[in-house]
Amino acid sequence: MNTAQPAPEIRARITNAADAEALVANTLDALDHLQPLVDRETRNLREGHIADALALGEAKAAAGKHYTALIDTLKSNAIAMGRFRPPGLELLKQRHRAFSDMLALNAAVLTTARTVSESIIRELSAEIGGSTSPQGYGARGHAVGAYTGYGRPLSVSKTL
Repeated sequence: MNTAQPAPEIRARITNAADAEALVANTLDALDHLQPLVDRETRNLREGHIADALALGEAKAAAGKHYTALIDTLKSNAIAMGRFRPPGLELLKQRHRAFSDMLALNAAVLTTARTVSESIIRELSAEIGGSTSPQGYGARGHAVGAYTGYGRPLSVSKTL
């Protein structure tokens, strides 16, 4: 499911107040589209709904790419934006700062989810492999214990 908005027709070089205003409006629209996706992903991960969070990945990536392209256009036209001072520019700056804080929280939640997942896999692997490890060595230096030379199969379900 791709709900990303198509890229607006914005000139790379802002030459008048109308272009500056359109760029700010389009950037605010892109942020309006991206912010709820990031918020929903963060909420899903916190609540343990991993599959729901992963399902947002494609839409979030497309919306993020679109927003980043608009921010890059704003940065490359910083002098013109300062000259024309389009309405909504200060609002965009405030919302961008708040969004940056939201992204920091999202990154922390993603890191925590990854760490927990890796920990579960490591513990599972140790539990399964632990009983096949040699328990000690005999008089001739050969391993003594449950080791049979074959590991036990491991099945992991991706559905939670």
